[in-house]
Amino acid sequence: MPLLDSISTPHTLHLFGVALSLGPNTLTSIVGWVLFATGALLAVRERMGAARPTLLSPLVSAALTLAAMSAGLGLLLADGYPTFARIFCFPYALLALAVAVFGRALQAGERPLGEE
Repeated sequence: MPLLDSISTPHTLHLFGVALSLGPNTLTSIVGWVLFATGALLAVRERMGAARPTLLSPLVSAALTLAAMSAGLGLLLADGYPTFARIFCFPYALLALAVAVFGRALQAGERPLGEE
C-alpha cells in the first residue's frame, strides 16, 4: 500500500522560495485546465480560420474539441458540483468522443460524410 499512500497524500514542493502543495485535487485541476484550454485553443484557431489538422475532418475536429472542453470542465467542477460533472460533463465528453471515433471511422472508410 505505500504506492497508494504516496499518491493520495499531498506533497509540498519548494521552488524559488515558493511552497507549492500538490495533491490529488491539484493534479485533477491541472489536467482539467489543460484539457479545457486545449479545447478552447482549438476552437478559436478553427473559428479564426487558422489551419486545423489536415488529417481530421471538420466533424472529428469539432468532436475532439468538444470532448476536451467537456472533460476539462468536468474535472474542474468535480469538487464543487459533483452531480453536474457526473450527470452532464463526463457523459457529454464521452458522447463527443464517440462521435469523433465514428467520424474517423467513416473518414477511414473513404465514405464522404453527407452523401449517400
